[in-house]
Amino acid sequence: MSVGTPPAGNRSLSGSGREDRGVPPLGVFGVNPPAESGYRADPAALALRGMAAELRAHGIEAREDGVSGLVDAGPAARPQSALLRPHRGDLWWWMRWPRQDGVPSSLSGVPLSPVTRTSDAARRIVGALSTSAEGG
Repeated sequence: MSVGTPPAGNRSLSGSGREDRGVPPLGVFGVNPPAESGYRADPAALALRGMAAELRAHGIEAREDGVSGLVDAGPAARPQSALLRPHRGDLWWWMRWPRQDGVPSSLSGVPLSPVTRTSDAARRIVGALSTSAEGG
């Protein structure tokens, strides 16, 4: 048996063919390459994933909703929602309280921290969840 160079144009040995379809090639371990290769990640999606990971690190159940730009934390029956919204000219984490009768939706949230300080916002959400669990 001899091992030689595959013939030119043999797709089964020369690559995945992803480049031919306009899809960036996969990097090491099958993940997309870093941004400098031309692949751009959505900053809001990264922030949502970061918030969910931060909450999970505190032992809190977290559910991401990329369409609405929020992360629900705590029990599904009464979650605390962390939302990405503009505030003071930057993107901030907001905490939205569960809907209450007679309270306009514009008053049902409070800014927590700039998106660059996700761990601060997560700590405040964890504190709010522990307070609501103690009181209810």
